[in-house]
Amino acid sequence: MANENLISHTIQIAGESYPVRLTEEEKEFAIEIESELNEKISEFKIKYLVKTTKDILAMILLTYAFEAKKKNENSDGLEIANEKVERLLELISNQVQ
Repeated sequence: MANENLISHTIQIAGESYPVRLTEEEKEFAIEIESELNEKISEFKIKYLVKTTKDILAMILLTYAFEAKKKNENSDGLEIANEKVERLLELISNQVQ
């Protein structure tokens, strides 16, 4: 992936902005993940009455990790779940710093 093929994009998760550089294909994936995460964050806030974003993101990360483990036989599902977990880990580590 060459730098000249990357575009700037800002991902908004839980009211925080994360500037990233992505390929056009990754941008579509990022928009999908951004929407899904924000939906899950809202859902978890209501369902579990959790107040901190860090706790909610950890709970979502665990949810994705369990999904990945369950879908071990289905390599496509595992790959998708692993990508979600990796992205969440990146976001959490950037937020903690």
